[in-house]
Amino acid sequence: MSKSLHILCLFLFLTSSTFSAQIIHHQGQDLQKTIDTASPYATILCDRNERLIISATVLINKPLTIQGLNAALTDSLGKTSILRVTSENVAITDFELYGNTATVEQVNRAPLITIEIGKFRVERGRFVNSSKDGVEINTVRDGGDIVGGVVRDIVGEGVVRDVVSISGSGRTDGLKVRNVFVENIHGINSKLRGVVEVSDGAENITVRTVFAKNCVYAIDVQDHKKPKQINNNIVIQDVYAIDCRHAIRTANRPFGHSNLTIRDVVAERCERPLDISHTNRLTLDNVHIIDHSGERPAVHIDGCSDVAMRDFTITGSGDVSAVLIENTGNVVVDGLTLNKGTGNFASGLTYLISEDNVFSHLRIRNVAVSNTQPNGIVLKNTSKSGTLTDYVITNNIATISDGIKGNNVVISGNITPESN
Repeated sequence: MSKSLHILCLFLFLTSSTFSAQIIHHQGQDLQKTIDTASPYATILCDRNERLIISATVLINKPLTIQGLNAALTDSLGKTSILRVTSENVAITDFELYGNTATVEQVNRAPLITIEIGKFRVERGRFVNSSKDGVEINTVRDGGDIVGGVVRDIVGEGVVRDVVSISGSGRTDGLKVRNVFVENIHGINSKLRGVVEVSDGAENITVRTVFAKNCVYAIDVQDHKKPKQINNNIVIQDVYAIDCRHAIRTANRPFGHSNLTIRDVVAERCERPLDISHTNRLTLDNVHIIDHSGERPAVHIDGCSDVAMRDFTITGSGDVSAVLIENTGNVVVDGLTLNKGTGNFASGLTYLISEDNVFSHLRIRNVAVSNTQPNGIVLKNTSKSGTLTDYVITNNIATISDGIKGNNVVISGNITPESN
């Protein structure tokens, strides 16, 4: 062997030995000690058949993989998470974490995992009975934005608030959580919140494949009343909500939230399935609402702009409009079917002006409202000086009632449905 080849082989051996990841089999109850003595980028393998009892938060402050953790908080221990992540490149996988909500008041609530920095992975896990969230991804003061992360294949049972919570800043500093992917999250019995929260300065967030049952919502996109808590570029896809108040809601103020895309949603027996407010550039596509009943519309869009609403089906009843679009400009509705034989709504689709503003560019087409609804498409103005201009209502199977009588209007090619 030549000298140069010998040196090359020795170099490759040394570098592979130096940079190969350390694998540690954790034993006993002191997980913090194992983490503290581990090398960066080590993998710590826990015994899933041995439950650790946690009486103080375990800090992960270096790049590590924690696999197979089975841990529970002690009873009556409030304001304490099981894991706190303060380092990039941390992965927490194949875990079961148990909270203590039965013995902790909400004033002392805490998430089971709190993440304060980006480039994280939380995968293949189960959260049970957390007093707050399953995993909370939340900026800290002077800590900078959180950039990059994945949460997927998670089940939450009895999590009081959110199974997955993404929050930019509850303060006024405008810090953001950006570039996070959330997929395949199931939540059951979240009595105060729901499955996924996206809030307070979130950007470039994708949430996909969410199941919710007996929760307040499947997904919430919201602010908490501070102007810098603006959410932008949020994509939500493949949501199934059953027996919830909402499938998707936005508890927003008019701060400039924008670019929200919602597609492929099924909401069954939900009180207020879609409740969307104060969002610019809103896309809603392929939504199916089943057995809706209650005192609120199945779909309520309020204070938005640049809205595209396509391919909706709704069954149910209520003394309200099935769809209410309120104080919203530049709207396209293309494809809404209210099925027969499911009871009455007061109307199929209502466009309402209740503010003293001028709105424009409303296009409604391909709406089919069965004769079980006394009114099909209703345009209504309850404001003093507000109005609507430049609107087209065409190619619908529905009665049309225009109570606005705005300027530059086309209403044609519509068919009144026949009685049975």
